[in-house]
Amino acid sequence: MSAKKNEQKSSKKKTNKKYIFAFILILFFFITGLFLGGLTWIIQDTPDISDYRGGSLSTMIYSNDGDLINSLYQENRVYVTLDEIPENLQNAFIAIEDHNFYDHHGIDLVGIGRALVTNIIEGRRAQGGSTITQQLARSALLSQEKTYYRKLQEAYLALQFERLYTKDEILEMYLNEIFLGHSAYGVEAASQQYFGKSVSELNLSESALVAGLTRAPNYYSPYNNMDEAVRRRGIVLNRMYQLDYLDEDQRNTAHQEEVELSADGRTIDESAPYFVRYVRDQLIRMFGAQTVFGGGLEVYTTIDLDKQRKAEESIQEALDEGIIPSIDRETEIANIQPQFSSISIEPESGEIRAMIGGRGDDEFNRATQAARQPGSAFKPFVYAEAIRQGQFPASLVEDIPRPSPSNDTNFEIWPVNFNHQYHGLVSLRQALASSLNVAAVNLIEDIGVEATTDIAEEMGISTFAPSDYYDDHLSLALGGLTRGVTPLELTSSYGVFANNGVWVQPHAIKEVRDRDGNVLYKANPDKRVVFDEEDNYLIQSMLQSVVQDGTGWRADLGREVGGKTGTTNRYTDAWFIGFIPELVTGVWIGEDSPRQMNYSDTGRIGSGQAVQIWRKFMDKAIEDIPATAFDRPENIVSLEIDPITAKLPDGNNPRAINEIFREDNTPSDTSDFSGEISTVRIDRETGKLATDNCPEDNIVSREYLVDSGIMLGPDDIGFQQSSSPGGGRSSISGRYQAREGMPLIEIDSETGIPNRDDDGNLVFKTVPDEYCGEHGGTPLDQPDETPDEDRDQLFPIGEQDDETDDDDIDLDLDEIEDEEPEDDVEEDEEPEEDSSREDRRSTIDSLLDRLSPSDD
Repeated sequence: MSAKKNEQKSSKKKTNKKYIFAFILILFFFITGLFLGGLTWIIQDTPDISDYRGGSLSTMIYSNDGDLINSLYQENRVYVTLDEIPENLQNAFIAIEDHNFYDHHGIDLVGIGRALVTNIIEGRRAQGGSTITQQLARSALLSQEKTYYRKLQEAYLALQFERLYTKDEILEMYLNEIFLGHSAYGVEAASQQYFGKSVSELNLSESALVAGLTRAPNYYSPYNNMDEAVRRRGIVLNRMYQLDYLDEDQRNTAHQEEVELSADGRTIDESAPYFVRYVRDQLIRMFGAQTVFGGGLEVYTTIDLDKQRKAEESIQEALDEGIIPSIDRETEIANIQPQFSSISIEPESGEIRAMIGGRGDDEFNRATQAARQPGSAFKPFVYAEAIRQGQFPASLVEDIPRPSPSNDTNFEIWPVNFNHQYHGLVSLRQALASSLNVAAVNLIEDIGVEATTDIAEEMGISTFAPSDYYDDHLSLALGGLTRGVTPLELTSSYGVFANNGVWVQPHAIKEVRDRDGNVLYKANPDKRVVFDEEDNYLIQSMLQSVVQDGTGWRADLGREVGGKTGTTNRYTDAWFIGFIPELVTGVWIGEDSPRQMNYSDTGRIGSGQAVQIWRKFMDKAIEDIPATAFDRPENIVSLEIDPITAKLPDGNNPRAINEIFREDNTPSDTSDFSGEISTVRIDRETGKLATDNCPEDNIVSREYLVDSGIMLGPDDIGFQQSSSPGGGRSSISGRYQAREGMPLIEIDSETGIPNRDDDGNLVFKTVPDEYCGEHGGTPLDQPDETPDEDRDQLFPIGEQDDETDDDDIDLDLDEIEDEEPEDDVEEDEEPEEDSSREDRRSTIDSLLDRLSPSDD
């Protein structure tokens, strides 16, 4: 019985052992499964580092001369190789962060144990057990959350780094990845930020300070806490000494060195800020934001930092001298007004050399984004198309009041000239130089609105609206665009005149390389021939006259210069675009929310101020540019012509002037008005032949052509409406100032509108055939007999208007609606052309004085 019980007990024990073993086995497999599953999960959830190339890198932006001007980044990091990093800096990091770096395989179990014991004893986290490899894994690929799961991922990644990369490669990646305070990632960015120099130039003391930042970068930053930064530097130096990286003298010397921080290390020295943002926006469109802010691109731009500084200095001088005021306004963009922009382009290459987009730190670049009305700065497009259609600088155009084609204007005549002065018949050269509004409108009516917009588009203007193409949109000649133009496009378009008729697409980026030096982009700007060289030279010559004898006289640099002023309605925009063969520069002034620039301190701002800023910059910019002349084509010839008819003079004509022409497009006819000239005295009050009883003050001498009896200038004839026209319109008044030698046009005494015959030709004043009867007496002169048929001869210039149908004119005059007469005209209008240049300039200045706010 006893034996049987023992046998049963033994059997039961064996069974229990089997169950226990089975349970243990199951538990083992379960735990192993959990471990392997967890490990698999960690592996799958951990980034792959097989092609890891380091963290995000800053995109570096360089000037045309290769100087670094700025960087773009999410993390300010500039990658450097281990060879570029001083050995003292490498040793400093190893000493303070992981002195067993070259001995472990990514995880330092001894270090972890030591840190754990120390932390338990001190009751706080006094030491960390992470190796440099683990810190690289955490900084580069993991979050900063303190969880066991993240520590396991960190350990796994550290082992993978050690398996795939050498120790030197790991150390190089670590020193380029680690965050070192403020905006600096990596030792190169930290060196630039704290000491203003490359990491390769750091000494032992500076290296120890940088290495000491890793524990708490912003706390130990010398900008935030100099005492703690120096104390931490001492700990690093002592640790390096303990590990025999230094001897005692080296340690003590480094301990005693003063910390000399970069004066502007914490701020971004952003040269040409508007230009850099313009480049940034283009890069984002080309490559995407992620690549731009983290891809480590090298961007080589067109900016010339010397010219950029000179442009900025010129603007500052204008502000200091009160040429431009500073007014505080509550606006959506910038509170300081008026604003301005300046842009300089090399015509031959299209490369932007300098750019100022405003007077603040806002993101709105007025040089590239502001579409503003160009005013008279648009007129060169009209004259350029006239030349392309076969006219020449001597071609004549009417500059005399014309009926307003719309009830939307303030006046019964439209447009009006500056100071209400009109000049009758003028050459294209004279009309452009003096910026005559009526002449420009008559010219665009002759050549066509669509032809003008077409040529402007060929020259780079892209902001036209559908309404700008309408045939009756004659205000386009005065810069009345629906949207306006940007300073960049308008300046670039003038580059055509400086570049022998060839437009080159303006651009800011020359080349872009990736982090490995591969070329991703190389500039290949569009180019197109707009004018042949001969036509371009004729236009160029006319634009030189604007500076030599016209509204842009302040831009005279003592060398060949062309350009054009522009002032818009109500003086909301002021322009000057000027060029030499090597550089074209545009200046714009205006308020962000367009309003009249009339200020108590400076008076009214117009194109005169824009020219002054342009001149300040160009005086500096040409210091290293030898004076050169524009290329004159071989088949440009100079001929004597009769200015009255723009034809060849007949015989010895004292009025003949020299003008340039294409050799294949010269006048072939002889002037019909080149005959003998005589003089007659007239009573100014009655307009009849003077007698010996006429008051001496009333008697004036007038020249006339003997063959036709047509009277010649100079003459100054006033016209004025005797009563208000009503309907909200202003009374007309003005002066017809005929230039010397030009035929006098018969005009309406109230409106100044010229008289025409049934065929639409101009009617000219002839010598009166009656003597003054109011004073009696004997006639002073007996005019030469003139056949009646010759007296009725009409001037050929009128024939160009034969096809004009006034009934078809229906202008869009939004740009001139409800404006005062001077609002439609050029501020810097030239006075009579027959005076000397000094007299003209004095007259201009006196006219500007009369426009001061006190007279408004």
